[in-house]
Amino acid sequence: MAASTLLFMGLGSFELLILLIPVGLTIWALIDAIKSDFQKDINKLVWIIVIVGMPFFGGILYFLIGSKQKSVV
Repeated sequence: MAASTLLFMGLGSFELLILLIPVGLTIWALIDAIKSDFQKDINKLVWIIVIVGMPFFGGILYFLIGSKQKSVV
């Protein structure tokens, strides 16, 4: 339904893909940050703020840097 609405608005499949990749990365990073345990408790809050504050780049930073700060159980 949403895809057909966006296509009707003039967005082609390529533009739709360009739109969905950053949104998907941001949602994926946010869910992973919420579910994960970190070495320091404040790191979870900081990463959630970074992901929400800088949607696409925050997700990239989280997967590059934040994954190393998770506690290993």
